[in-house]
Amino acid sequence: MTLKEQWSMDDKVVIVTGAANGIGKATASLFARAGASVVLADIEAAEAEQAAQETRENGGRALAIDCDVSRADSVKRMVERVLREFGRIDVLHANAAIQVNKSTSETSEEDWDRLHNVNLKGVFLSCKQVLPAMRSRKKGCIIITSSGHAFATYPNCAAYAATKGGELAFMRGLALDCASDGIRVNCVIPGATDTRLVQGFINDAADPATTRRKLLAGIPMGRLAAPEEIGNAVLFLASELSSYITGTTLVVDGGLLAQA
Repeated sequence: MTLKEQWSMDDKVVIVTGAANGIGKATASLFARAGASVVLADIEAAEAEQAAQETRENGGRALAIDCDVSRADSVKRMVERVLREFGRIDVLHANAAIQVNKSTSETSEEDWDRLHNVNLKGVFLSCKQVLPAMRSRKKGCIIITSSGHAFATYPNCAAYAATKGGELAFMRGLALDCASDGIRVNCVIPGATDTRLVQGFINDAADPATTRRKLLAGIPMGRLAAPEEIGNAVLFLASELSSYITGTTLVVDGGLLAQA
């Protein structure tokens, strides 16, 4: 197999959750450009359709589906439609997430439940629903978007960090469950990325300008990641170039976690 063939996503069917914006949108576009048929699943249906339309206008194959990853029935319907439309699922990028920036004392039970329902339960439901289709073909790849917050976090992020740490633990267990079925499972770990979530963290701070300055000063490369840079890592983990990689994480953070 040539290097070009190892990178290729020709004839692959890829689901990206949380694909209406940010990392999900960028990743969906990259997969389409690599030849895949891409499903953009998001609760923000109009934005997902716009992103899919942009992909189609650029020559890619894309389908937007309204999906709330926190609800089992919604995820089940999404996966069933993908199978009706395309007949199989090769890759799942479980990317949908929300963030709440509050201290633990200010975090309500509703905040906690909403974070875990989308970020952690949503990953579980998405993976659970695609597994039968992947197992039937003895082949598949799942990439979960976790976060550097799973390793080291900031004030006012405890509940969010808990969901991201949970994703890592779930990924490891799922990778072991699926290894004999030819399904690989990994996490990509974005650092501070130029997305709505990161901008929300900055804007929710008491002093957004100072928060942004400190955030950038703490990144050895001195800048936020572009969403496409995270997408490149996802594409690698889904490709044949990573055929012996499962149960682990790929950190893409500009050196942030390397610091003492």
